[in-house]
Order: sequence, then structure tokens, then C-alpha cells
Amino acid sequence: MLHPHTELRRINDEVGYGLFATRLIPLGTITWALDPLDQILDPYTSDQLEDQYHGDIKRYSWVTGQGKRILCWDFGRFMNHSCEANTYAPGGCEFEIAVRDIAPGEELTCDYTTLNLEAPLVCQCGTALCRQTIKADDLAAIAVRCDALIRSAFTHLRTVQQPLWHWVENNQMEINAMLACPETIPSVLQHRWNSSPLVSAGKSMGYL
Repeated sequence: MLHPHTELRRINDEVGYGLFATRLIPLGTITWALDPLDQILDPYTSDQLEDQYHGDIKRYSWVTGQGKRILCWDFGRFMNHSCEANTYAPGGCEFEIAVRDIAPGEELTCDYTTLNLEAPLVCQCGTALCRQTIKADDLAAIAVRCDALIRSAFTHLRTVQQPLWHWVENNQMEINAMLACPETIPSVLQHRWNSSPLVSAGKSMGYL
């Protein structure tokens, strides 16, 4: 489930579509949460689908640290990559938060390195920290920075409006523990699926 103050916009022919804020989304806001309508496919189930579905499944889904493939039913599948992403998910969590204020009209982005890429991706984010080519094994190199951003943002979780709070209610004990001691928030390294080969091409690959 996406934050309600977002909309899908076409960027250009090369990149395709992206998600943009329609109002200010403050630091610490939950921007996406797993929804009961989202499809959760284990490796066996996704492999057993007819061939005609395999391309779309790989293009529009990503793989969790437990090897399950998540296919968003809403526009969450169109979120693009940035090497300076403004949303991240704490390790092992099924929701993402804004790690800085996201201005009206600004694109919401995530880092595909946390989504178990199947193959390297040529990056077009153009940020100062652009890695040029995005690979699954980048995760170890960026984890310290990502974890620091997440832990800092998490301290704002209870101070901003949370339209998606209903979708994380089942995680209240876990969230309260993380709020009590942000230093213990699990690292993004927990997103890594260690099976071989990696099985995801990212949420949308940013080129749709």
C-alpha cells in the first residue's frame, strides 16, 4: 500500500514512469507497507507459472531476504531506483520509511541493491553518489550509510502523521522495540537473499 499523497507520472520514453509526492511527505513517514492484496510468491509457485508470466513477474516484483517474491498490486511496482534513495526499509521489515523530507513534486525512490537484483543495472539516477552500475553485491558497501539514515529517520516515526499505520499494526511490538533503541534496528543486510542465483530484477527496474 502506497502513501496516499503520491501519484504515478510518466517521466520520459527512456525511464518510463515514476512515483511522485503530491504533498510534503515528512522524514519518518511510512511511504509503503505490505498490503493483503499484494501477491507473495514462494520460489516454487513463481517457477510453476506459465511462461507468459515470467517476464512480468521478474520485471514488476522483487525478492525478500526469505526468498519470497513480492508483486505489488498498486503503483508501488513503478518505484524507481536512486543511489541516494529517499525511502528505505529496515532490515527484515515489510514497510519503507522516508529517510528525509520528500518535497511536493519530488520522485519517491528506493535502492534496488536492497531488492536482490538478478543482473547488473545501468543507473540513470544522476545523483552525486551514483554508482553507475547497480549490483546485488553493492549491499555490503552501502549498508552502513543506509542503516544510519534509517535509524535516524525512525526516531520521527511517532511525530508525523502516518496514513499507513493500519498496515503495520501487526508489527507494533517490533516497532516499539526499535523506537526504544534505534541502534538495534536490523541492518539492510537482512534483505539479502543468499540463494544462488539471485532471482529478482527489481520493482520496476525504472524503465517501463
